[in-house]
Amino acid sequence: MTDNLLFEHFTTLATAPDGIPRLRELILQLAVQGKLGTQDPGDEPAGKLLERIRKEREQSVKKGLISKSRTLPKIESDEIPYQIPENWNWLRLNDIGHDCGQKVPDKIFTYIDVTAINKEKGLISDEVSILHPNEAPSRARKIVKKGTVIYSTVRPYLLNIAIINKEFNPEPIVSTAFAVVHPFEGISNRYLFYYLRSRPFVEYVESQMTGMAYPAINDQKFHLGLIPVPPTAEQHRIVEKVDRLMALCDELEARQQQERAGCLRLGTASLTALQNSESPEEFGRQWAQVCEAFEVIFDSPENVATLRQTILQLAVLGRLVRQEPGDDPAEKLVERIRREKGRQVKEGKSKKEKPLEPVHEEEVPFMLPNEWVWTRFGDIATIETNIVPPDNFRNLPHVAPDNIEKRTGRLLHYRTVAEDDVQSPNHHFYPGQIVYSKIRPNLSKLTIVDFEGLCSADMYPIYSHIFNQYLKIYMLSLPFYDQAVGDENRLAMPKINQTQLNLIYVAIPPLSEQHRIVAKVDALMALCDALEARLKERAGVQGRFAAAVGKDISH
Repeated sequence: MTDNLLFEHFTTLATAPDGIPRLRELILQLAVQGKLGTQDPGDEPAGKLLERIRKEREQSVKKGLISKSRTLPKIESDEIPYQIPENWNWLRLNDIGHDCGQKVPDKIFTYIDVTAINKEKGLISDEVSILHPNEAPSRARKIVKKGTVIYSTVRPYLLNIAIINKEFNPEPIVSTAFAVVHPFEGISNRYLFYYLRSRPFVEYVESQMTGMAYPAINDQKFHLGLIPVPPTAEQHRIVEKVDRLMALCDELEARQQQERAGCLRLGTASLTALQNSESPEEFGRQWAQVCEAFEVIFDSPENVATLRQTILQLAVLGRLVRQEPGDDPAEKLVERIRREKGRQVKEGKSKKEKPLEPVHEEEVPFMLPNEWVWTRFGDIATIETNIVPPDNFRNLPHVAPDNIEKRTGRLLHYRTVAEDDVQSPNHHFYPGQIVYSKIRPNLSKLTIVDFEGLCSADMYPIYSHIFNQYLKIYMLSLPFYDQAVGDENRLAMPKINQTQLNLIYVAIPPLSEQHRIVAKVDALMALCDALEARLKERAGVQGRFAAAVGKDISH
């Protein structure tokens, strides 16, 4: 019954967010619970298999092939994580297999380290190391042979599990970071492999790990772990069924990747055509074509993010709104700003600044519309560094780069100076200013604040002499970002200093056009918000439905 439900809802589960990984996990969980419909009344009970294993262990000990096992603690009822079919048995890993001993390498050997395992496929890389004894790492100690299962016991590599599936020449030795289990006859190493990857066993391992920097489970605790043992014939049927289901997952995953790649290619081509629009009229025609394939193009969060950047790019190229002949040229605006700065210097309200070089023709990346002008950032904005101790501002809001969404200018949640426990001096900012992160990797983080507060010393408060909403758009665009990244200092913490920031060139439209651009960008960004909300809501519904189906199947 359970396996029928699984197949019935297979596609639903696979198409949910993170659907394929979750589906693989569900398949393994059902398999090791005996819920894949693989029971056969004619199978030899697992109890008889266990008796043969005990005899094999005794004979191997007598022959000196393996060491005598210590007496294992009885399995208590509170250790058993779930119910299994009647003809299965719960055992400890040490009951169903043994290690192969250890040695210090004394001749050329094949060394298998945890990094040699393909985590997704559970395979050993062909590029294992062939080492001489004098090159042997101190961890190269554990002996393995064909059929052995190796399990990485260190947290970053917990699913680095593999079967030694061939005869290695020279002899293979694995790192002591592996636990080694060589199954007795009648225990399928593929069944063991799948069980070790299942959620119940992962949870056991995680509960037994110790250590801070590199949490790990030791060999003793690993081998005390429980494993549900079906009859041998059923183990093979389980493995066959899991193999087929995993192959189906592979096919679905490949198909999804192809569809996603196609969607991204279509989105890239369509949005590139938008970016190449030479006028607002051309933008309108290209946008109409995008709308024809809207549902396909914007079925991907990546394409919505690209649309945002396209909107900003077109805005600062002057191709998003029409130019109006009656607008005052931007040159007059820049001249008024220059005169106002001079007046404030004369009145002692600000310090005299060294004149900035005009923007040279060979510097600019694109031609501007008529009545626009290129100027330096320092000509139309003032970086107002005002470092203050935090003690006198404990109740004011505090803004740091982490409070700002990258590339959108959106201010997220923030707290007060006291709540953030700010100890070091910070910049004091005022309503209407732009606060801008000057440190990589946050050079695309900035926002306009409508309140007084303190911002991290890793940020600049900026007063804009033009429409601050337009300057924010320009600072979020690629022409600005590319200059900021190119001009940053090459230090341990790369940053852009005030001199470099002031030299960045900015495309300035007439003031009236700045307002029209901002209105248009706001409208289009609201559309992007709606697209992202729709994708997020759909993903949430799919995820909840898939989780409910998975829960129903596994119970």
